[in-house]
Amino acid sequence: MKRLGLLFTLFLIPFGICGQDSTAALVERQLEEAFEELDNEDSGKTGEQLTEFLENLAANPVNINEAGVDELLQIPGINLITARAILDYRSQKPFEEIEELREVSGIGLVSFARMSPYVTIGGTQSRIRNLYTHPAYWLDGNKTEVISRYQQTIQEQEGYVKQDSSGGYLGNPVKYYQRFRLQSSHLSVNLTQEKDAGETLNGINGFDFNSWHFGIQNNGKLKRFVVGDYSLSVGQGLVLWTGGAFGKGREVISTIDKNERGLRPYSSAQETDFFRGIAATYGDRIEITGFYSNRPRTASVINGDTTSFPSSSGFHRTESEITKRNNVNQQTYGGRFRFDTRTGYWGVSGYSTQFSSFIEKGADLSDLFDFHGRSNSVIGIDYRVLIGQSLIFGELARSENSAVGGIAGLQTSISDNADLALLFRNYEKDFQSFHGDGFGERSTPDNERGVYFGVAHQLNHKYRLSAYFDQYAFEAPVSGTTQPTYGYDILGLIEAKVIQDLNAYLLIRSEIKDDEYFVVNDAGREESLLGERKRISIRIQTEYQVSRKIRLRSRGEVVWYQATGEAQQKGYLMYQDLRVIPNSKLQFDARMTLFDTESFDTRVYQFENDLLYVLSNVALSEQGQRMYVVTKYVPVYWLQLWLKYGVTLVEDAQIISSGLSEIKGNTRSQIGIQARVLLR
Repeated sequence: MKRLGLLFTLFLIPFGICGQDSTAALVERQLEEAFEELDNEDSGKTGEQLTEFLENLAANPVNINEAGVDELLQIPGINLITARAILDYRSQKPFEEIEELREVSGIGLVSFARMSPYVTIGGTQSRIRNLYTHPAYWLDGNKTEVISRYQQTIQEQEGYVKQDSSGGYLGNPVKYYQRFRLQSSHLSVNLTQEKDAGETLNGINGFDFNSWHFGIQNNGKLKRFVVGDYSLSVGQGLVLWTGGAFGKGREVISTIDKNERGLRPYSSAQETDFFRGIAATYGDRIEITGFYSNRPRTASVINGDTTSFPSSSGFHRTESEITKRNNVNQQTYGGRFRFDTRTGYWGVSGYSTQFSSFIEKGADLSDLFDFHGRSNSVIGIDYRVLIGQSLIFGELARSENSAVGGIAGLQTSISDNADLALLFRNYEKDFQSFHGDGFGERSTPDNERGVYFGVAHQLNHKYRLSAYFDQYAFEAPVSGTTQPTYGYDILGLIEAKVIQDLNAYLLIRSEIKDDEYFVVNDAGREESLLGERKRISIRIQTEYQVSRKIRLRSRGEVVWYQATGEAQQKGYLMYQDLRVIPNSKLQFDARMTLFDTESFDTRVYQFENDLLYVLSNVALSEQGQRMYVVTKYVPVYWLQLWLKYGVTLVEDAQIISSGLSEIKGNTRSQIGIQARVLLR
């Protein structure tokens, strides 16, 4: 009762962000909305790339007086309908201020708020004629960025206690990252290097991961040319999508349609989900992309030249992990044709992949339809078509084994203040697309059928309602099951602007899935049956801008979980945020969190402020407290410094985590330091 009383007292203090938000705060909010409803595993796979994409877009906003449709579609909150509407409006007169976007058909209060951090106003610029010989052309809008980052868990973990020969970590507990990038309107040069905690580092050439590229862009019909590392995100993601993507969450309408980003230079430290080689995009109304990639991967050896499918962890910390490092080569080549018509876009994409070893699938029932062999190819057709004020989109793809994956959707306005989204997906159980990331319950577009329905309604300038319903089924067993299963997911959101500087929202989410359990029948044989596994969460959050220098946020969340035949379990979270900006050079963010969960199944998540380009979606379970402080300091205009310290205390615990990450005691704390030099 004392704990609950403290939680209740804490919750009485509200926190907020109002219309005075800085660009950084708006980007931070969008990332939180995108990832907070995802499981930690799913957010980790795409979060870093998407975080970097949004941060870079905010640092290099799109000029809405010059941008074409493709550039406009990179902006959150803009779909093909609004992009075409912006071009129509601009053809009558240039935009004189960003707020004029509110006058464009289809752009309301919420969509304007989403896109505002990523747009800018400027007149049209004449190109320098001597494109390839004039240095001013290549250095137009030049920005040079150098980043150095240090992170470490302070308590000693089991991996650093064990001897190397017994499977312990070979390196020190420091995670280190550095990057050099030169970027202009027409040029991109980058080198990213990272050493994970536990990995060794021997000099400047001894980093475990090195990523580099040289690219040119926006050179007439040669839209992009990249040598080195790059990502490809096209269509609806069934064939090629390697740049991170938004999924199901609090934005219930626009995230079901993927606005393709095409070919982009890669600069993230995420060690998978990218290509390494050469690629180019050329054209105008008919656009052609071709690419070739040849990169080493890491896989477990089964026997001889037979391995498992390459790992996505990127860790090379122990003798065992280092032995497998880069032991499989993956060669991929392919291309894309896209046609721009009066009504929308039509595209054809495909690729072929060859491995240097024979890939063997796993032995579990959930691995039954996974890829095995040395080569695979995928081809698909996608479309985005405007019909009045409605956007119809979809993609149909086929893998080498003749299995098919398909997705089709609709976004439309049903009134001036209400939008509707519908989506159907059917990914056959043996559809195999290594580089796909289609919309769905799972992180891979296979073995799933589903129907999604979303609606958003702006009641007035104070209240907005959003909701989605997603029903899905798995035809073949998934991890932890031995038979087909079914489930559905419901989210409801009420957002309120209580007064000028006080916002609040109420979010309710319920997910019910088939739960497999085993009984002994009358014949004495074990028999599997299906019940229901339920997880329900209710969250209330208030936001208050005390002054231009102080803001406060409070959150309370309750989670209920119940498996078939088991008692219901609960989890609680409550936190209090404080942001203080004493002056233009200094910013402090602090949070105190109390959590109390009965099991890992009732774990709670919180999105945290962190160092630049770092995604923190922290899972909390058991009973305890977490506190962190982030300081950002800008001593001079070209230098930015960050410091984060976070500590988690788990009550009545003798050990935290397990395996090589095990910490003896009940406290885990981390520190992070980052410096960024930015020259314009």
